[in-house]
Amino acid sequence: MNLAKNRNQNGELITLQQACAESNLGSSTVRRLADEAGAVRKIGKSYRIKKSVFFDYIETVYGA
Repeated sequence: MNLAKNRNQNGELITLQQACAESNLGSSTVRRLADEAGAVRKIGKSYRIKKSVFFDYIETVYGA
């Protein structure tokens, strides 16, 4: 697999692993929440999560 050399860690679209690390949640939970939030973007075979939509959804639904 060819990996891009200049990865943008602060990008709007993040990988599943990045979302798991930032939210401190497991991959199945992140996938479920991202689907519920409508934050999933499929680009070819690549699965990306729109960061702002994902975290806004978590704050809205599960925030105090």
